[in-house]
Amino acid sequence: MEEIKSERQKMIDGELYFAGDPELATARKFAREQMKLINREEDTQIRRQLVEETFGSTGTGSYIEPSISFDYGFNIHVGKNFYANFNSIFLDICPITIGDNCMFGPNAQLYAATHPLHPVKRNSGLEYGKPITIGDNVWLGGGVIIAPGVTLGNNVVVAAGAVVTKSFPDNCVIGGNPAKIIKEIDLEENKLSPLMIQRNKIDTLDKKIVALLEERMEVVEAIIEVKKSSDKQILDTTREQEVLNKIADYIENDQYEEVIKETYQGIMDASKHFQQKRLD
Repeated sequence: MEEIKSERQKMIDGELYFAGDPELATARKFAREQMKLINREEDTQIRRQLVEETFGSTGTGSYIEPSISFDYGFNIHVGKNFYANFNSIFLDICPITIGDNCMFGPNAQLYAATHPLHPVKRNSGLEYGKPITIGDNVWLGGGVIIAPGVTLGNNVVVAAGAVVTKSFPDNCVIGGNPAKIIKEIDLEENKLSPLMIQRNKIDTLDKKIVALLEERMEVVEAIIEVKKSSDKQILDTTREQEVLNKIADYIENDQYEEVIKETYQGIMDASKHFQQKRLD
């Protein structure tokens, strides 16, 4: 026989649930009472005890500045040495799990709650959520917003004001709206020789360049189709020269002009060869 879930269990499991359920209404009322006690309490030890009573689980050494806001509290799980600056917001419809040694700047906002897109469902009182998982050693800058369903790996740094709408792996700095990877954090960098450090930078750049070259080849594929339908020739010397002239205009350091133009000539030659093979 299929077990009938309570609205609370549906909520925790990320399913549509009725927010007006009496059990959940009572839980929210209790959470608001706990918030008042936590935020008004001046004694650090008592405030920590109140947080431990309210949250689902807490590690040793955690410290949360007032004020903090949350929906229920029991869906919040923080690791050891957690620190949250002023005005944290945790919409813990689904579990919000935070690892060890994490630091949150002021006005950090974690939203595990969301609503149906269809207006009829949304207006009916049905809601749902997606869990948020934060790894170890994560630092959120001031005003960061974490959207429902996001997972951040270990050692991630999120720049102030970022809006994080998707998950990110370990060891990276992210920022912007929507957030993107700004740089990767090399935990072994201090142990590497100066040559290896520079080679690792080259490897990172090569990865980005290859991705852009793949995008360029996708456009070349489209050009091939156009040339097939219009019987245009592969070689267009006027277009080649236009491209090289534009490349020269993009170059800021004049000492690199010759080598970069030669590189682009090679790219165009390879592209012509690819087009000719496809047309043949």
